[in-house]
Amino acid sequence: MKDEYLNYLDAVRGLSENTRLAYRRDLDAWEEFLAIRSTDLTKADSRVAGEFLRSLGEQGLSPRSVNRVLSCLRGFYRFLLRSGGALVNPLSGVRSLKMPRRLPSFLFEKEMQAVLAGDGKSFQATRDRFLFELLYSTGCRLAEVCSLTLKQVRGQSRFSVTGKGQKTRWVFMTASAQKALEDYLPRRTERADRTAGDTLLLNSRGFPLGPRGIQKIVQRAAARAGITKKTTPHTFRHTFATHLSSEGMDVRVVQEMLGHSRLETTQVYTHLSLDRLKDVVRAAHPHG
Repeated sequence: MKDEYLNYLDAVRGLSENTRLAYRRDLDAWEEFLAIRSTDLTKADSRVAGEFLRSLGEQGLSPRSVNRVLSCLRGFYRFLLRSGGALVNPLSGVRSLKMPRRLPSFLFEKEMQAVLAGDGKSFQATRDRFLFELLYSTGCRLAEVCSLTLKQVRGQSRFSVTGKGQKTRWVFMTASAQKALEDYLPRRTERADRTAGDTLLLNSRGFPLGPRGIQKIVQRAAARAGITKKTTPHTFRHTFATHLSSEGMDVRVVQEMLGHSRLETTQVYTHLSLDRLKDVVRAAHPHG
């Protein structure tokens, strides 16, 4: 039943590989917990489910991680109920844990400009400058950037990407991002290994640039720019959304550009913009 559910997630819901691996670990932990109590998936009740979730907290899992496990189990039992593999959902009535509000980290305009200010005509310099412009102008996730091809972006000011849940959306490159692309493409042609295929971003050896490589490039650039806060490729996505919100873009448009399913996920950026505005007022006001 567990494997059938995971195959269902892969084929129907299109969850990422990392999410499916996390769900497998969650289901394995649930089965082990039930085995210790001499019961199985079809006989578990809400009391046992509550004990399991409390045990996760006692092991040090954060509320966010416990809620992810809860979401996994809820989906699993909905699947079992539909397929006749279970008669009762033991998660019925079990509430999610309250989450502390955590605002995503982003870069201020001056910090972003410092990251984008790199120069040089080498392969690495032009690639990195294009990478940063691409992340900042599109708000793409790391996996989305890694999967981009030349065909998608060459000569385009906008292109489509497929994100979480196999959702497709349009993203846009600014004029500076397009200029950075023009500078990068000749260097890419010179460097590309014959196995690189149509992959847009390449490493210094001419092979496709992977997620870990991009993370290291971003970290090095942030350090050179004197930025001490943790900066990752996803920080560019947060910065993209925060800056658009601070410039007055409608939150539903930002939601569409980020590919968020729920408006509440996007609304955090309006809070970030308000907090930033408060800081500006405090700094500028004579009585601040």
